[in-house]
Amino acid sequence: MKSRYKKHLKRIENRSPIIAFSIDNLYNKSDIINTESLHTFNKYMGLNSTEAFSTKYKSIKEEMHTNLIMFTDNYLMCGNHEYIYLLLPLLDGTYKVIEKENKTEWANAYWKKEDPNNERDWCFIDEDIDDLFCYIIEKFEKHIKTY
Repeated sequence: MKSRYKKHLKRIENRSPIIAFSIDNLYNKSDIINTESLHTFNKYMGLNSTEAFSTKYKSIKEEMHTNLIMFTDNYLMCGNHEYIYLLLPLLDGTYKVIEKENKTEWANAYWKKEDPNNERDWCFIDEDIDDLFCYIIEKFEKHIKTY
């Protein structure tokens, strides 16, 4: 791959929002986090070209996005994390927390709205988590710089 494509992929990575998970309540919305503080999260990921195995530029971009979606889906469904954060990179190398959701609170609010009488059909047990997943991915895609 040409070096200009590698530079462009690096720029995409640097401008990518990060989705992070934690067991504990670490940060609040609009908090500013240093890059060195990212390790306080249990798991986090942004767009990352080093985890793509394609050799074509367009395929790498698609694979980076797919990897992030799979990461988010896996840790929401079975990661045993309570909080999910969306971190937006700032120009000075820090990140701003723009979204923070508690899975339990999200699920309670979702089911209170969708099924106030608690008569839910168990075949749709993960509906609330799916709704949270769609919300976070939608917010991620809203804030990602076009590439």
